[in-house]
Amino acid sequence: MKIFKTILKIIGSLLLAVVGLYLFVVFFSSVETKYESTGTLTEFESSSNETIYIKLNEYRFWVGFWSDSDGDLNLEIPNKTVEYYSHLDETGDLIQIYDWDMKLVGTFSKLSKEIQIKIGHRFFEGKCHEVK
Repeated sequence: MKIFKTILKIIGSLLLAVVGLYLFVVFFSSVETKYESTGTLTEFESSSNETIYIKLNEYRFWVGFWSDSDGDLNLEIPNKTVEYYSHLDETGDLIQIYDWDMKLVGTFSKLSKEIQIKIGHRFFEGKCHEVK
């Protein structure tokens, strides 16, 4: 009977540790930062001043054990379009943004907070500032 209680304690402790580790990974594997960016949106021969919103998720180093991306990015042009980029490569202060076909479509500088990105057949260049 005593050995049975000991085995249950060990299994319970291991289960608790696994659940704790899982919750840690789920809640602490990325850092989310939101930005508002004002700049120029160019489409064919015309350009206009636009404001876009960005949600940047930067993955922690341990995510590299199961993913080759350094993060993901959501982009919204209000009342026009929403885009999702699932693959980012971080090289120093520069984040390279890739589309679904793994083609480089833009860059974001964490140092200068400048973004240049192709959005469909349009191109956006602007300066970002963090939004709380």
